[in-house]
Amino acid sequence: MILTKAQYDEIAQCLVSVPPTRQSLRKLKQRFPSQSQATLLSIFSQEYQKHIKRTHAKHHTSEAIESYYQRYLHGVGKNGAAPVLLELANEVDYAPSLMARIILERFLQEHEETPRLEKYYFHMQHLQVCYK
Repeated sequence: MILTKAQYDEIAQCLVSVPPTRQSLRKLKQRFPSQSQATLLSIFSQEYQKHIKRTHAKHHTSEAIESYYQRYLHGVGKNGAAPVLLELANEVDYAPSLMARIILERFLQEHEETPRLEKYYFHMQHLQVCYK
């Protein structure tokens, strides 16, 4: 079945009001039974990628990063078994994997004595000296 632009737009509009979860995908399938699971998943993925690209900059300001990091530390401090990262990502409407990356990079920034590139160049120079 060929998908028209109007049908695509209707599906995309539906996605605006639902969180990006498997349950949302099931609801889409119920609402648009004539569309294949693969078609709906493709539209779902495309629209989610567009959303992430549109909101990327706001999640990477120094203020946002520090806020996420402090909230993560506070949440883990209260209950280390809680899905703090997932809850934080859902709360700010950002991909959990990208939120994890923000938190990890902030952690490494705090715990590294030298920036990563400097370490990389130091190791490369050390290897070159060893193999001369």
